[in-house]
Amino acid sequence: MKNIVFALLLSLLTGAVFAQSETVKTEITTTELAPGIHRLFVDNRVSVVVQTGNDGVLVIDAAYERTGNDLLAAINSISDKEIRFLINTHMHGDHTGGNAVVGKGAHVIAHPGVKKFLSGGDKAMPDKTAHGLPDITTTGIMTLDFNGETIEITHLPGGHTDNDLVVYFPASRVVVTGDLLFAGYFPYVDVGNGGNPLTYLKNVEWILNTYPDDVTFSGGHGPVFSKKDYKTWLSALNETIDILLKAKARGMDAEQMKTARLLSEWASFGSFFITEDRWIDTLFPFL
Repeated sequence: MKNIVFALLLSLLTGAVFAQSETVKTEITTTELAPGIHRLFVDNRVSVVVQTGNDGVLVIDAAYERTGNDLLAAINSISDKEIRFLINTHMHGDHTGGNAVVGKGAHVIAHPGVKKFLSGGDKAMPDKTAHGLPDITTTGIMTLDFNGETIEITHLPGGHTDNDLVVYFPASRVVVTGDLLFAGYFPYVDVGNGGNPLTYLKNVEWILNTYPDDVTFSGGHGPVFSKKDYKTWLSALNETIDILLKAKARGMDAEQMKTARLLSEWASFGSFFITEDRWIDTLFPFL
């Protein structure tokens, strides 16, 4: 009998805990980047950008699957108009996981590699319906006239992944880079999906050389950057490469570089996802 009572109490307690966890709302911070363009920082980790206007709503990236409903509610609090377009900057689940919720009924724009990834094998989206899968794909430069602005969508391959898109709002002076900007951190480079750290930095340089000085850059992670901020970040990453190149020329291997803490000057860059050691491991095969 005691065991039955204990099991019942445990069941009730566990149920209460689960009920509480189910009602916890995702922390989403909203910042206006320009009139009609907002950045939603989801779970203090990943950025979503929303453009609103007379034509409806355009969303760039959909964050995680688990945050989809809360993200949709946050978008609806900005505008009650229909979500007409969802753009995925690349394939990763922290940018595409909410597609089935946020992108339901909308046109989803992405690189063909994103569609292949989301619809294939054990990597497929949990929602196997067409909702949230890209129906418009691009491998070069495409433009979209929406809400009075000619939006430019550019494919920059081989950096973070082989399917990275950069989105530019020229009239609003806003550039959405996806994960070609980990603002203030070492970037993650998905080598297994076509990424290359050296190409990554070249693509960042292309972005800096292409867009005007007065634009605001919203990356996939971290704070919003000015062009000056972005240049400073790139300069720091290039400096880490120079240090490792010189160390390799002296005969040091990756483990010795990590033990020597060659990148300790940028310890703060390793506080998010990619640590000093992981950045060395990422770079070393390409030096």
